[in-house]
Amino acid sequence: MSSAAFPDNFNMADYFVFSNIEAGRGAKVAIRFEGRDITYAGVATQVKQVAHVLVEGGLLPEQRVLVCMQDRPEFVYAWFGAIKAGATVTQINPLLPAEDYEYYLNYVKPQFAFVDEASLAAFSHALKNSRHCESGWNPDNVVVVREHTDDVEPGDEPDSHCSWHNFALKLEDDDEFKPWPTRKDDPAVWLFTSGSTGQSKGAVHTHGHFAFNTEVYAKNFIGMKQEDITIAGPRLFFGYATGTNLMFPFAVGATTVLFKERPLPEVLLPLIERHKVTVFTSVPTLINNIIQWPQARREALATVRFMWSAGEALPADLHKRWDEAFGVPIIDGIGSAESFHIYISNRPAGEHGPADIRGGSLGKLVPGYAARLLDDNDQPVAQGDVGTLWVKGDSVATHYHAAYDKSKEHLRGGWVVSGDKFRQDADGYWFYEGRGDDLLKVGGIFVSPLEVENCLLQHPAVKECCVIGKADEAGLTKPLAIVVSARSGSDGAVHTDAALERELIAHCKAAMARYKAPHWIKFADKPLPRNDRDKIERKLLRKQYAS
Repeated sequence: MSSAAFPDNFNMADYFVFSNIEAGRGAKVAIRFEGRDITYAGVATQVKQVAHVLVEGGLLPEQRVLVCMQDRPEFVYAWFGAIKAGATVTQINPLLPAEDYEYYLNYVKPQFAFVDEASLAAFSHALKNSRHCESGWNPDNVVVVREHTDDVEPGDEPDSHCSWHNFALKLEDDDEFKPWPTRKDDPAVWLFTSGSTGQSKGAVHTHGHFAFNTEVYAKNFIGMKQEDITIAGPRLFFGYATGTNLMFPFAVGATTVLFKERPLPEVLLPLIERHKVTVFTSVPTLINNIIQWPQARREALATVRFMWSAGEALPADLHKRWDEAFGVPIIDGIGSAESFHIYISNRPAGEHGPADIRGGSLGKLVPGYAARLLDDNDQPVAQGDVGTLWVKGDSVATHYHAAYDKSKEHLRGGWVVSGDKFRQDADGYWFYEGRGDDLLKVGGIFVSPLEVENCLLQHPAVKECCVIGKADEAGLTKPLAIVVSARSGSDGAVHTDAALERELIAHCKAAMARYKAPHWIKFADKPLPRNDRDKIERKLLRKQYAS
């Protein structure tokens, strides 16, 4: 494996932010946001101010700082500022209900929190039910990012049980101060898992993990450039976008475009066109939404040299339809909270050579990582067979916080044992077959739900779908497809009749082995449920349809 070496005394905020000042890029635009251009010098000043506020406010080394913000410059200042100060930072979705915030507060136990005004009502409610507002925790350590700062005084939050400080008022002139010194193996960030197999847990990462993946993947494999302008549909709280739309551009002195609004096609495409974006971070659901948006124009994406896709499986038919409609290369890949970022990926054209993209595949292993496929007895599978993926590299989390059993199960001696099922072809390309608990055994043979879903999505009547296992009258597992129909009648009602069910089953039987075809079709009258990382909630659908 190739490697990237870093000194023992190391802080990732120096690597991603302050290195740009040392390289003479202080005047270069780092962030574009709502008509403002913010330079790297401006970012560095704000990051130092946040670090100063935290240290002067009593931050202890490696104590947790919680960031709950929309995609805006203050997210960048708070996130890197906490890291520069010597804290361990974690970011969460700013659009969660109060009960979820209560879980994160009790799990993270932050010494400080930075909160968006839009999240304030739910966050405040969660704090009232949290031990953090009891004796022993300083209530002044909650900093709010307000849209309007006029006539706002520190602590002015009448409906809250705790005190609050406005972000802008809390910051002060940057005097000389000493942040807590950090080493490359010190904890720096918790990345939360998607919670697909239980409550979300924090994968603990060190300062060196993020720099390692940035070197071997963003710089040496993908070829991020200083001239790039990036934008993302996934929000910054998601480690996928924290990498592609913050850390990766900052590592090379590029520019990121941030926006607070929901990442809808009507918001994203005008921003891409206006700012001449070159690198676009997306997910399959957003890709499908753009294709279906009537006003989407190929010209709006004319400057984009490639688009990332990750977070969920990209159906081969969707990839093909995107290529036909827009022609922007899709760089599909897979990463995880446990590995920080992508370790198997397709590759765009660049200084390293021509593009290496194989439709339906996640690409090849990124140099710097090792991978193997093992069976249920931890023995290697034959070439082309499906096995459990094990991944190793210098960005793998040390453990899950407060989850000893889960750490033993999934983090084994530097290897991430994901539970994901893969196969690798003779040319070295990797293909995702689903999670181990998603695979169906039909007639003694494993069936990948993704294969059946990809087949269904090629039918024009299918807008979205999910395939799960359900027991028939004899107690044998058969595929059940939950389908959102793309057809509607003159009255606007969705077509969900028996004729369409027979048509879809026949379509699958004609395109694949008959035993893989759905045994039943159930039609959903609303979009399938998704988590905050835009993955379909298979657990919820199994509970609803397969019980």
